Amino acid sequence: MIFKTSQIKFLIISMIPILLIFIFTACAPASVEKIDVDTGEKEVDEVEETEEFEEVFDVVDYENAEIGAEMKGYIPSFLCTDSDNYIKIEITNTSDFTWRSSGENMVRIGYHFYGQDVDYSEYDKTTRTILPGSLKPGETATVEVLVNDITHKGFYVLQIDPVLEGLFWFSSKDIPMLEGRTYFSSCTD
Repeated sequence: MIFKTSQIKFLIISMIPILLIFIFTACAPASVEKIDVDTGEKEVDEVEETEEFEEVFDVVDYENAEIGAEMKGYIPSFLCTDSDNYIKIEITNTSDFTWRSSGENMVRIGYHFYGQDVDYSEYDKTTRTILPGSLKPGETATVEVLVNDITHKGFYVLQIDPVLEGLFWFSSKDIPMLEGRTYFSSCTD
């Protein structure tokens, strides 16, 4: 009797997965062939959705555009030569065009430096920080500017300067830079 009871339990337990497979496949919907019905409404909806998600930029004549930026923040008095430094600034677009954060003619935040007691300087080949999004005229963004190109310890003048990639640094258009004196040294000592 014990032998037959265990065989019955085994048979029932082994049938459960088969039963579950049968139930799930029987309840699954049959494959449905999709039929395209053109009502004309779909095209209008697609155009509206596309316009909603695409940023449309006007062609800008940068030779005659009004260029402007206002920056707030400060340069710390000590930064590291052997790690990434982030300087938090607030920047406002006072230009008459939108600053793009990606693609052609985007605006990024760069910096320049020159040594006061060391012979190191760099104007154009420094790390650039991307804006958090495109900025329309009058809009402000908070940006953490990455500074990591200074590897020799000493006192430097550090200048934060927006750049319209491929065209010009804003300082070349008489826009004031955010500037400060700082000492760079190793942070692992």
